Amino acid sequence: MDAVKKFSPAIYGIIIFCFVLPFVNLTCSGQTVMTLTGFQLITGADFEPNMFNQQDMFNEPGMQNQAASNERVESQPMALLAIIAAFLGLLISSVKKKSTALISLIISVLGGVFLLALKINMDGDASSSGEGIVQLEYQFGYWFSFLLFIAAAVMQWMIFKEPAIVNVTTEIPPAVP
Repeated sequence: MDAVKKFSPAIYGIIIFCFVLPFVNLTCSGQTVMTLTGFQLITGADFEPNMFNQQDMFNEPGMQNQAASNERVESQPMALLAIIAAFLGLLISSVKKKSTALISLIISVLGGVFLLALKINMDGDASSSGEGIVQLEYQFGYWFSFLLFIAAAVMQWMIFKEPAIVNVTTEIPPAVP
């Protein structure tokens, strides 16, 4: 069980690393338009709405090219809460006490819930603004961090349920003469 206790902070570090990996692909008619990492979901990202380069199709003499304005993907608060949960889990799981295992367990469950809420919010936004044309494909970074939150919760449960070591001292009473 000591190996589990030593490995549990590393899981939270890997979750934080997963936010650098691609989280979501935005696709339109089967073509990937944009890929967003977890950190881009936290901070927001700029994108060019003219994804099929339609300016060049109408580039006839006498027509002016209109400058495409960049639009912004808004930051997602659930992604921010998920990475905060990962940082808190990293800090708290570093303390090797049984009481902190329960706190880390709760943080792990919350991190997974935040990632599920992120998916639900983004799916709702894509269906309402994309009118069914725009679809989201969740990538390795999202799914791996979700699975790691579940694995961290299981590990913290195992640490919490581990029986306490009890020192039993037996004294032999002095012999009665």
